[in-house]
Amino acid sequence: MKTSTAPASEKGVWKQLRENILETEVWLRSTLKDFLDDFNITQQQHSILRILKDANNEPVSTKQIQALMPDKSSDTSRLVDRLIDKELVRKRKDPNDGRLVQVFIKYEGLRLLARIEDRLGEIDRKFELLSEDEAAQLNLLLEKARS
Repeated sequence: MKTSTAPASEKGVWKQLRENILETEVWLRSTLKDFLDDFNITQQQHSILRILKDANNEPVSTKQIQALMPDKSSDTSRLVDRLIDKELVRKRKDPNDGRLVQVFIKYEGLRLLARIEDRLGEIDRKFELLSEDEAAQLNLLLEKARS
C-alpha cells in the first residue's frame, strides 16, 4: 500500500480540491438539468441526440450509443424509446445483424438540438467571470487530472 509523505496541511489541499470538483459537478449538473427542462429533455437524452447528429444521417446502434455516452450506466434502450415517444428519433432492426437496433435522428430532433445550441450560451456565460486564459488553463488542468 502506498502511503503519502505529504504534510497534513498539503493533504488538506487535495481533499479541498476533490470536494471543490464534486461541488462544481453537482452545480453544473443541476444548472444543465434546469436548462434542459425548458426543452422537456434530460441530459442523457440530449447526449444521445448529439451522438446521433454527429453520425451525419448514418445509423448508430444502441450498443455504439452506449459506448459513446458520457454516463456509461445509462439505460440506452429506455432512453431511445423515450426519444421515440417524443418523435425525435426512430429505430429499426439492423438489416445485417437482427440482434442490433439502429437509431436515426429525425428532423424534429435536429431542430430541438439547434434550439438548445442557440441558448447554450446562457450556461457558458456563467463561466465568464474567468478570463479566456484562465478558462484555457482550467481546461488543461482538469484534463491533466483525469489522465
